[in-house]
Amino acid sequence: MFRSLLSICLFLVVTGCSLYAQTPRKPEQCATMEMDSLLRAKYPQLGTLNDFERDLQRKMLDIKKRLQSARMAAPVITIPIIVHVVHNGEAVGVGRNISQAQVRAQLETLNEDFRRKLNTRGFNNNPAGADIEIEFCLAALDQQGRTMPEPGIDRINGNRANWSRDDIEGVLKPSTYWNPDKYFNVWVLDFASGENLLGYAQFPSQSNLPGIPTASPGSTDGVVILYRSFGNAEKGNFPVMQAPYNLGRTLTHETGHWLGLRHIWGDANCGDDFCGDTPPQSSESRGCQTGRVSCGGTNMVQNYMDYSDDGCMNIFTNDQKTRIRTVMEISPRRASLLTSNVCGTQVVTRPQPNFRAESQRVLLGGQVRFNDLSGGFPTRWEWTFEGGTPATSTEQNPTVTYSQPGKFKVTLVTTNSVGQSDPLTRTEYIEVLNAGLCDNQTNFNGSNTVLREPGGTGYVAGQNSKRTQAVSEFFDNSLGYSNLAGAALKFGVAKAAAGAATESIVTVTVWNGRGFQNGPGAILEQKDVPLRVILDDVANNRTTNVTFDRNVPVSGLPFHIGVTLTYAAGDTVALTTTQNGQSVFATAWRQNRQGDWLRYADSLGLNVAHNVAARVGMKSSVQVASSSIFINPGETVTLNARGASVFNWSGPGLSSTLGPQVTAQPTQTTSYTVSGTGTDLCSTSAVVTVNVRAGTVTATPSTVDQALEVTPNPSDGLMMVMLKGAQRGALTLSVRNLSGAELVQQKHQKTTDVFQQPLSLQTASGGVYIVEVRIGETTYRKRVVKR
Repeated sequence: MFRSLLSICLFLVVTGCSLYAQTPRKPEQCATMEMDSLLRAKYPQLGTLNDFERDLQRKMLDIKKRLQSARMAAPVITIPIIVHVVHNGEAVGVGRNISQAQVRAQLETLNEDFRRKLNTRGFNNNPAGADIEIEFCLAALDQQGRTMPEPGIDRINGNRANWSRDDIEGVLKPSTYWNPDKYFNVWVLDFASGENLLGYAQFPSQSNLPGIPTASPGSTDGVVILYRSFGNAEKGNFPVMQAPYNLGRTLTHETGHWLGLRHIWGDANCGDDFCGDTPPQSSESRGCQTGRVSCGGTNMVQNYMDYSDDGCMNIFTNDQKTRIRTVMEISPRRASLLTSNVCGTQVVTRPQPNFRAESQRVLLGGQVRFNDLSGGFPTRWEWTFEGGTPATSTEQNPTVTYSQPGKFKVTLVTTNSVGQSDPLTRTEYIEVLNAGLCDNQTNFNGSNTVLREPGGTGYVAGQNSKRTQAVSEFFDNSLGYSNLAGAALKFGVAKAAAGAATESIVTVTVWNGRGFQNGPGAILEQKDVPLRVILDDVANNRTTNVTFDRNVPVSGLPFHIGVTLTYAAGDTVALTTTQNGQSVFATAWRQNRQGDWLRYADSLGLNVAHNVAARVGMKSSVQVASSSIFINPGETVTLNARGASVFNWSGPGLSSTLGPQVTAQPTQTTSYTVSGTGTDLCSTSAVVTVNVRAGTVTATPSTVDQALEVTPNPSDGLMMVMLKGAQRGALTLSVRNLSGAELVQQKHQKTTDVFQQPLSLQTASGGVYIVEVRIGETTYRKRVVKR
């Protein structure tokens, strides 16, 4: 992670691709935030956009002070471009296979805009206007150092007329990108008809700022432009170009995003683009609304980061310049472009070694991938890794394992036809932490204590007269573990109205740490634990061990583990904590009856930690789930294992001992063990217990207890929902994910004792979902697994 503005920009980029969404016939709102949300969902380690901006602004202040105190103008820097012209077999200069002249016209326009060149459309006399002092060149050398017949142009026959965003990101980019450490990748193509876009960009990725981890892959880094808006109609005869977006400003706009700029209206009504010299405005501008007034002032509709027509745009501001220059200084992927030497201006010399590690801090037993950034087009690489395995390598981009703690140096020597470089040695470059790839983490260090609710009845960490809805323990995950396999929770109180035969459950919940002040945010996973298990554990002074149905992806970010609390007469649980004052890190939280999360330290003045431990790892663990928690004697139950590639089961009456899914028909409460192999695991086995009711052996489930059935479960997404019972009337069938978002809602009528309805989740991603049926005042729920 970067420690500068660039890293913030990187984070922003990684968190989302920014889209400049316009079309001459049907303009759309920009998809920046949409793409940002999609990328954050794909790479949750990115954290929040607010985190990015907070750290970026801090670094911008440092850079601005330095620039203001400098006696000389900032040096002009040059960025090499490779334009991937994606066509459908047309001749050069026809249709999508745009001409070299059209590419050159676009480059001239880009330089006019970023240099605020006099006597061009890129010039302005606005007091806030800035010469960014960045120029762009068409790459003269390809990735092997060979002279290109058409500088800066890579022609690609995509064998299709147009492209959706999914295909661009998943197919086209990964198969055609050039090394983003040496080239600014630009794809010029025709979007699918439903996209209605002029282009989109990926913000800077990777960051060295504290709290901002490595981000999205380099294989998608760059911008994508509609071929009808690439070029400049005033600089040649380019009949494919369409007004009013035919003067080359789409690339200027998207390059601004690629360098870390936000839309001028901040993607909100009077929003913040985090540049103080761009006046706030209520929304994007259209056409050329010169003099437009909103948010208490005149809008800068000429700014390149607005949505005005091409002929209207001509301003980057000084604060936008500071933001861009900060990114160029501290973003590894952006900064490395300045020394790539592919524009043909450098004579062939001995290579200059340079490299970057994807991570400079690694857990014990972890791996680090090294990226070669050397100049001079080396043909041989000689690496030496102190403390690593292998200790040496001749690969260009090797991966090294570190199995002992400490700080270690890395050395690189490169060679080409001219000669061998001097060694580049970075001392104490890799820090290996004295913590393994699999670990149990807890904040608890004190005496097990059950806290009574102050000023009321019940328990602070359980049910109480304040009607607390949930309690949680915060884990900062400072070592960046990616998976959460399970948890151990120490309960100090457990009561059940029905005694040891109770079928009540306690729901153990995992939240991400993206709520207010790192409080609980979205639900990542839930696991129902029979209250009877907790009763037994409390009676025997044991912790309650929970294995989740899957490896929960915490993705290197903070998270919470706790319990959601239900209020049923006679049923009570409460977690143990330290004594007050034995913990000072404010890790204990609870949710009040209004749904607000508050730290104990803030709301109750208690400095405690719950006795909760998290089983975390950089590797997967074997997980196991049962289709039912309670069954009648002899009823069939399905057991599913995940996390490995080969599974072996043990226990009585199983349909098979091999495979990820088996069935059983136990006649008494039985535990089954599954072991996994075929991959490197933190935990190679897991146990699941099926609770069997007392009674006669039967394969027929009780109508009362098994009113709602969803079969098959797990499934490929096609299933049948069945509700049995005498109730009649309007019925709502819905499906939610574990974060609570509703995916499906259907309205039906139940007119007979048995209601049946097919349900499809085939378009949903694999995972755990909750099927919910509401009829009258009653709600039935069933957890289902979509493979």
